[in-house]
Amino acid sequence: MADVNAYLSTLAGDARDWMEHFVNYMRERHPDCDELLYFGMPTYRPVRGDRRRYIAFSVATKHLSMHTLDFDFVIALRGRLKKPGAGKGCVNVPFQNADERAVLEGAIDELVARLR
Repeated sequence: MADVNAYLSTLAGDARDWMEHFVNYMRERHPDCDELLYFGMPTYRPVRGDRRRYIAFSVATKHLSMHTLDFDFVIALRGRLKKPGAGKGCVNVPFQNADERAVLEGAIDELVARLR
């Protein structure tokens, strides 16, 4: 948790707002997931020690990305988002699409259950 908190302190503006939102969401809704900073991203593992089952978050200049190795889930999630991007293991949500936070929250809950 300390590593993720230190990472959050380096962010500003929309990037910080969005990342804090999803870190807090994971901490509140899925406290049993292991939290770590992995490859510089806040990462959550529903199964302790399983490096292939995870949800991670990163931010860029204009969007937040949610990453997972569950590629079938990513493909399905793209259909629920306006501009999901084309990365193999991630979806992107532009900061301007604040209404899509709820879509990601629902997707996170589904994915945590699916990864267990």
